[in-house]
Amino acid sequence: MPIGAWGNISVKLVKDPKGRESYRAKARFRDFNGAVSQVERYGKTANAARSRLIAALRDRAKMGSSGTWTTTHRFSEVADAWVKEIEALVDDGSRSPRTVQSYKSVLEKHVRPALGELRLGEVTTARVDTFIHKVKAKVGVPTAKLCRSVTSGVMSLAVRSGPLDANPVREIRRIESARRKKLARSLTVEQIELWLRAVSKNERAVRKDIPDLSLFMLGTGVRIGEALALVWADVDLSADAVNIDWTVGRVPGQGLVRSVTKSEAGERTLGLPARLVDMLRDRFAAGVMLDWPVFPDSIGGFRDPNNTLRDLRKVRAEIESLEWVKSHNFRKTLATLLDDAGHSARQIADQLGHSRVSMTQDTYLGRKIRNAKAVEAMNEVLGTRPERDSESESGG
Repeated sequence: MPIGAWGNISVKLVKDPKGRESYRAKARFRDFNGAVSQVERYGKTANAARSRLIAALRDRAKMGSSGTWTTTHRFSEVADAWVKEIEALVDDGSRSPRTVQSYKSVLEKHVRPALGELRLGEVTTARVDTFIHKVKAKVGVPTAKLCRSVTSGVMSLAVRSGPLDANPVREIRRIESARRKKLARSLTVEQIELWLRAVSKNERAVRKDIPDLSLFMLGTGVRIGEALALVWADVDLSADAVNIDWTVGRVPGQGLVRSVTKSEAGERTLGLPARLVDMLRDRFAAGVMLDWPVFPDSIGGFRDPNNTLRDLRKVRAEIESLEWVKSHNFRKTLATLLDDAGHSARQIADQLGHSRVSMTQDTYLGRKIRNAKAVEAMNEVLGTRPERDSESESGG
């Protein structure tokens, strides 16, 4: 018998340990130490005795003497436990609430319907491979990769708990995607100024605070969620720098959530070009509280990135020759400008917060401005703030 399994059940009318006439149901059970033992239960009827024995055997198989899962458990049971582990990581700040929400969503929509009722021992590499590549064909590569991550996480828990020796997800085929013919475009120096002039004269853009937000994202390369999560306590105008530690996004069931950035590399201090410093000083009016957002919504709270992207789409549709500009193009623009200026891939990655930072830099050297020369490069491109005409001054 496999570990956690039992043999045939026999039922017989006997005297129970108290000397009463009862039905006894018994079966052999292979325990988690490999030994086979006899388990028995009593009942007033044969069916009652059998039911009690089956319940006892199932309980014993579920956790066993070592408190682990077994190969007879269903995938869904382990998935529930895995979700609780991930939620605990959110509580201690190790995972983003939006990332966990993505995991839970793909678990319910795709993974659980396909694998949920399988026993752990039935979740083979072949079955997982077939499932993942069906998702790729029907839904797309990003969803297939998320399904792989979720399935791997659940099966990793099963491996750690004992019933499986290896994670079957590791051996599935790579999820290949067609090479993109068209990469994200970066704006030229001329297009940067064209965009900034156009949004500063666009009534909708001014009303939605797009000019200053665009300038900040162009000059720092931060993600839109990071820009909208910025509060005045993160801005050091005396040092011409900002701390990027947070991001903001909408989580279903929770609303707008401000959480730590995606990774340790995302936590960074960036120098500010002179034009951004001037803009931020103008925004930092008397009476501003340090916990207020730098780019707030209409009532002074945090802005929803989804709503802001919608505003940006409407604005760019009104700007001739720049209808293609998206928030990600701002990050691409800064990366391209730094590359053209001779900055290394390491320096550019530090600016954008793309990869892990060394323990020495984080722990022993303190938080220093990453790639300080990025400020010089952006100062050359952005220059200083252009003089505002009388019309713009009168309009505030």
